[in-house]
Amino acid sequence: MSISRRFAPGAALLCLGLLYLGGPLGALAQSFEQPPSFSPDKIPGLRPSGPNYTVKSPVRSDGLLRVYVLATSYGDITVHGDQMLRMRLNELVALAELEKVSGSESFSKALVEAGISPVKYTGRLITNPIGTVGDTLAGVGALFGRLGSGVANAGKTQDDPMAGLLGVTAQKRQLAAKFGVDPYTDFVPLNAKLNQLSEAAALGGLVVTGALMAIPGAAGVVVSNLSTAYKLGDIGIEELARNYTAAQILDLNRQRLNAMGVDRTLAEELLANRAYTPIDLAAMVAALDSMTGVPGRELFVARAAAANGRSIAYFMRRQAELLADDNARTRSLTRFVSLGGYPFNVTRDGRITGLMPVDALSWTQGTATGFTNASRDREAMAPTARAELRITGQATATAKKQMQQLGWTVVENAR
Repeated sequence: MSISRRFAPGAALLCLGLLYLGGPLGALAQSFEQPPSFSPDKIPGLRPSGPNYTVKSPVRSDGLLRVYVLATSYGDITVHGDQMLRMRLNELVALAELEKVSGSESFSKALVEAGISPVKYTGRLITNPIGTVGDTLAGVGALFGRLGSGVANAGKTQDDPMAGLLGVTAQKRQLAAKFGVDPYTDFVPLNAKLNQLSEAAALGGLVVTGALMAIPGAAGVVVSNLSTAYKLGDIGIEELARNYTAAQILDLNRQRLNAMGVDRTLAEELLANRAYTPIDLAAMVAALDSMTGVPGRELFVARAAAANGRSIAYFMRRQAELLADDNARTRSLTRFVSLGGYPFNVTRDGRITGLMPVDALSWTQGTATGFTNASRDREAMAPTARAELRITGQATATAKKQMQQLGWTVVENAR
């Protein structure tokens, strides 16, 4: 399967996943518009090309998000949305740096010193598991903790049990955190390179680990994908990525969801959703957990648990972080409500708001149906309340006009 197909769930799927589109279109009489396209060099904050990618032009949109196609040496990669693009570009920068490391003379020398032939080295180095496992049992207390979490989360994590016993996953977490990327990334080329280098580090010892940092400026050139203001309990996301197994992270997520009063069955449904990485779940749950005193968070969890694609899952993570940022700044949110099957919020001054990481809102059949259904629920719940949709990007004139007719004010460039 090509990389482009693995990473492209399609515009229709994204629209269906973002807003519940059940029910007939009904009395909608307005005409729909073709979603706009964009020139990469005109999109604010976007670097159209880098050492190992070029953003293809034009950049199309699907009614909610821009849909980018990146031409890379690993194949074309489709990315949905500005938020996910930032994450992917960070990963591509990290990958370029890691390839410098693996191709460096110092790395080859370290392999030789570790007794590993660079010529034979292919990135799959687990050839003597019995002898290696014996060396990992020194920290038996920590090992038992890891195994306990692994049993509780069997089938729900991306960790390889054997690689964990050999110390490979621990090295991978350290390396990924050093470069500011998710150790459980779904970006196949980056995951393969992290595996390659972490296996060398695990079997070669600290001398190889040292070689991984031998390229001047190699670590620190990437804008971290792990940076967030929120903690899972009292543990920061970067620390989780560096020092905790996937199973341990799921346990911590489970604890916080339980403390929020989320139904156990619903919590397990979210934790079992492999569209999220463990780090995505931790960032999203931590953001929701920070919104103490805002009831109805289980409505957000229910919609997040239903995410049926990577793009939708990442959208939900980023929305949770946006909501938490906004609430930390204003303390204006009083509760979550469900409109058209999607979580919105009520504010202290009685407004109904939706804050979403939408890049380019246009009036397609999907957005029209979704917001019409949301409007019907809003009118039934609070017919006189002001309604406000706040998006991180822009909306077309047609979309703003049609939203106004449905009773919504669109606020652009919301942060």
